[in-house]
Amino acid sequence: MQPARNIGWLLLLLLGLGGPARADYLFAGKSWAIEGRFPGTPQTDNVLTASPQGDVKVQRYHWESANEHYLLARFEYPLALALGRESATYDRAFGELLKSRPGQAKGRGKFTLGPYEGDKMTITQRGEKSIREVHLVQIGGILYLASVEWPEAGDGAARAAAFFAGLQMRPEFQDARVVAEDGRWRDLAAGPFRLRYDASRWYRDPVDTEPGIFTLLRVDQRAEAQLIVEPHPLESGDIETFVLDAAREGAESVSVKKRGRRLRGGIELTELEFEARVENKNYHNHGYFYSGPEGTVQLRGWAVARDYPAVEGDIAELLDGLTMVGNGR
Repeated sequence: MQPARNIGWLLLLLLGLGGPARADYLFAGKSWAIEGRFPGTPQTDNVLTASPQGDVKVQRYHWESANEHYLLARFEYPLALALGRESATYDRAFGELLKSRPGQAKGRGKFTLGPYEGDKMTITQRGEKSIREVHLVQIGGILYLASVEWPEAGDGAARAAAFFAGLQMRPEFQDARVVAEDGRWRDLAAGPFRLRYDASRWYRDPVDTEPGIFTLLRVDQRAEAQLIVEPHPLESGDIETFVLDAAREGAESVSVKKRGRRLRGGIELTELEFEARVENKNYHNHGYFYSGPEGTVQLRGWAVARDYPAVEGDIAELLDGLTMVGNGR
């Protein structure tokens, strides 16, 4: 079962928006799937919002006049949003939105943006005597939010309608299948080393903050992995002995199952599979290791031995995501 995603970050995003009115502004953010036209030049910021799986990365563009507020936001999660469950994502988001800032939902409906179906809601804010319209659309593993708020009196509704009508899908995101495939990947970087991993299966342990050490947890908790990067080579130069000696320090016994070499980009990695017995339980480990002028890297995945066959493919895929900048592909 996937861990529940905390989407309370929506509570923060429709408050405190500011910026001077200027000429009409065409927005097209780098890495964004959508583009649109603000009434004026927007301000932008980035927000990190905690969730059980780590920080949600939120990039916002916002503009306001004296009494109208416009917002576009892009949410990137530690876990890529699941495909086929978009309606549940929208339900949770709107539920949290109304909980954080109570209002009366006047209506809810669907809309399309390219090949993607989104959900929209109109909310009356009685205290402020304003109306707010919010659009949500999931594109691959990313959620996009568009919002306009305007006074009940006046002609703000027409400008809001023009803003939403002007939202467009960028051509490179029109192929939903390709976007879904690309959207599930994340990257970890340390020194010259990079690890690309599937964020629909793995997420970084948010309590692990030590520099150069990255612990990854499988969504179903049946496997773990760790990437350790140091900026200097081992003094001994023998990475295999170093890894196995370190394993023996915390284990009752260690038995090597496989030794090998792997060429990843321009570097040759040491491959090791071994079982370690810890507190009367056997753990199967599979890892790639390297020590050289560029530094030392250890990438290892493990699971309880009886569970390993079920997760072996995911661990192998994770290991193959390791590259070195300038040499990796």
